[in-house]
Amino acid sequence: MMFRTHIAFALLFYFLFLKIFSISFIPVFALILCFGSILPDIDSPSSFVNVKYLLGVGKTVSVFSKHRGFWHSIFGCMIFSAISFAAVYFLHASFIFALALPAGYLLHLAADSFNVSGIKWLWKSGRISGPIRTGGIFEQFFFLAICAAGYFLFKQDVSREISAFLIKP
Repeated sequence: MMFRTHIAFALLFYFLFLKIFSISFIPVFALILCFGSILPDIDSPSSFVNVKYLLGVGKTVSVFSKHRGFWHSIFGCMIFSAISFAAVYFLHASFIFALALPAGYLLHLAADSFNVSGIKWLWKSGRISGPIRTGGIFEQFFFLAICAAGYFLFKQDVSREISAFLIKP
């Protein structure tokens, strides 16, 4: 899947979570979640996360792993979860922020499970794949459906939350 589909997929689930549990929108959480949703592509040197944010780290990582290999498994998620929890601990930040990165990471894996290439959730086994080709017409429809669902189902709640955050009395 393309990076924008991963970000939209993660945000849709975040908005759904907010709606179900009547929780307020937290912009920092959303940003960390979005970063987590593109982080598994660290194993591809030409991925959006490597080109725009990690500036070459992926080229080093890709020498030691193949795309949709270790980093596209639950074990890659566990490593970044540990890093996330350690960062929150040392930065004395709220525990809730430690959950954002692994949540985004898992949502990336879930979205890639819809791809024809699929992923091996357990690195060496547990392949799950679907009918969607990266950049293909079905991914475009999938992306538009996610965006439409996010817009129509959550526009009022999220708009109100963002407005309240940006325009404080």
